[in-house]
Amino acid sequence: MTPESLQKHTGILMERIQKKPVIANELINTYIASHKHFNGDDKRALLDLVWRCVRSIARLKYAHPNESWETRAKILMETGIPNTSDAPNYVRWEVPEWFPAHVPEAEKELPALLANPPIILRAIGNREKVQELLHAQSIETKPTKLSPYGLVLSEYKNLTSTQAWKEGLIEIQDEGAQLVALDIGVQPNNTVFDFCAGAGGKSLIFAQMMNNKGLIWAYDITAKKLFELVKRATRAHIDIIEIKPQLPPPTKQFDYVVVDAPCSGCGTWRRAPNMRWHLTEKQLKHIAESQREILNRAAAYVREGGQLAYITCSITTDENEAQVEQFLKTHPNYRVIKQKRYSPARTGTDGFFLCLMEKE
Repeated sequence: MTPESLQKHTGILMERIQKKPVIANELINTYIASHKHFNGDDKRALLDLVWRCVRSIARLKYAHPNESWETRAKILMETGIPNTSDAPNYVRWEVPEWFPAHVPEAEKELPALLANPPIILRAIGNREKVQELLHAQSIETKPTKLSPYGLVLSEYKNLTSTQAWKEGLIEIQDEGAQLVALDIGVQPNNTVFDFCAGAGGKSLIFAQMMNNKGLIWAYDITAKKLFELVKRATRAHIDIIEIKPQLPPPTKQFDYVVVDAPCSGCGTWRRAPNMRWHLTEKQLKHIAESQREILNRAAAYVREGGQLAYITCSITTDENEAQVEQFLKTHPNYRVIKQKRYSPARTGTDGFFLCLMEKE
């Protein structure tokens, strides 16, 4: 593909992504699939340039407001990201104008979210042996700095054909998500209710921490997500997870109830930069209201002396500290025993928040 052709195709895709940022991946994949003549190098070049544009939308539009996306792509290829030192902070940080007011230490957190993040694996079993197994198939990794389970992938590789994947020895999971689970601190023979389980990332690491001993209930309002958890648990040889497609009555009480609440996802904007332009202030308010309802409902399943873990992959106060404050006002029988933020700026990870509360 010539540079001119690459710029043209990038321009077409960027126009489409601007209109529907939430489905950027789908738009890109559909576009590539419709151009049968693209070879492997063409696809890689197009993907690289489109995502470079997506990561620089605000700065490119500020520096070149009257240019087409095709021209902006050409500029990015030739001279890189434009100098926008005179631009407002929200432009330089690639976020909506309203957003920084909702983020503590925005001047540190938001620039850190501009980085292109590494792919992190979670090793199941002996991490060094998993490394050796991957190395034997020409996949290089290095241990994460903070999580004892984590491995940093040196470059993108398709892992599904590897022996480690087939034997259930690796999962893709950001180091921040691993650290959140480790800080919750479940132990073998505990009972755990993963209240917003999704596809089961937290349930699976809890099972690993519990040495596959105890009980984990996994519930999600979108029941079809749980079927992916079944496949993942089978691959990892885990049998203590019971999926709950419907919410059972709160007759059983648990040592740990974990609410990985649906959220804005802004803590993962390094990985999904297109989502920066999907979130609105009105949506953030609705998300916070839903989180309050979920947290209140989940509290009914915590035994006396048990712990309620509230988690988001967000860096806003609205979804984090403000939620905890509101919950404690209406639940005086809970006390905070741990509250922590994880982020590119603080821990070099995606953005997460954890508050661990004990029921007295």
